[in-house]
Amino acid sequence: MAEEESDQADRGSRRGTLRGPWWYSERRSVTDEQRRDVLSQLFYEGADLVPFLTRFALLLSMAILIALFGLASDSGPVVIGAMLISPLTTPILALATALVLGQPRRQLNAFLILLGATIGGIAVAVAVSYLLPDPLRATLASEQLLARTDPQLLDLAVAVVAGAAGAYILVRREAVSALPGVAIAVALVPPLTTVGMTLEAGESTLAGGALLLYLTNLAGIIFAASVVMLLLGVGAHPTEGGFSRRVKLGLATALSAAILVAVPLVEHTRRSFHDSRDLGDAESYAERWLDGSGLTLGEVELEGTAEILIEVFGPDPPPSAEPLAADLARELEEEITLDVRWTPVETTRVTAGP
Repeated sequence: MAEEESDQADRGSRRGTLRGPWWYSERRSVTDEQRRDVLSQLFYEGADLVPFLTRFALLLSMAILIALFGLASDSGPVVIGAMLISPLTTPILALATALVLGQPRRQLNAFLILLGATIGGIAVAVAVSYLLPDPLRATLASEQLLARTDPQLLDLAVAVVAGAAGAYILVRREAVSALPGVAIAVALVPPLTTVGMTLEAGESTLAGGALLLYLTNLAGIIFAASVVMLLLGVGAHPTEGGFSRRVKLGLATALSAAILVAVPLVEHTRRSFHDSRDLGDAESYAERWLDGSGLTLGEVELEGTAEILIEVFGPDPPPSAEPLAADLARELEEEITLDVRWTPVETTRVTAGP
């Protein structure tokens, strides 16, 4: 009831003179009808709540299943299909809007729906992954899945832009044709499904990376959407003293969450860049090491922080690896362990006449 009165007060204040920050103007505000339309699409209360939750759970379960099958088969188009039917955008935008409305009850309701969706989505993915013939092989062989276990700082930037676009389209219905693109950019179901699949496969490190990507998308989308909702006039109207303490607290909370996930992302991005550079150096030195030997260089992998695996193919054993190890240790400026895996290759040549 208090929140409904708050809505009415906000609408009433729109009829008077606008007083607020210099960057806030009446032309940025939505009409009362637009505002009511937006809120009706985000908040389901009273008798509408149970039907909404039923639809939400059904759609989320189907999206998780489609994403799981797409990840297990390493099919990008199938994974995109899961993004398109995901219902997670509604509670995310609801939470962002409740933050700028300064309405704690609606904030709590949206948060609980997201929490239940997160736990339930992971549980569904774990249960279905258990039924796969070889979940570990399906997990480690899928490039689509592994791509969701290595979040970068750029993912946060994508989430921020996607959240801003989603909020804008919700308010400006004339831009609704861009909604499928936003649904794809708001990539929440694939990393959520990846968490469940990797947990079932016993790969806790990969599961942690996928969970970080999921939380990154959540935080970035909520923060950006809350700012756009405020700028478009959906949120609480500023008074002479500026926005209310609740609105400021909501925005500060959203910003803090985005900063909180950015901290591990910076370290993750730095480590990925460092590993990529080291891998390139190892490949370059390995090619020079094999030059003129008649051997073929296979995979070069970094295992851990200072262990390098090099695969070699050819008819003859490879030369001593000690010079290569010394060169790599000097280039990488750390002590390393070098493993060389040689696979003999025999060639049979047969000539036959008539």
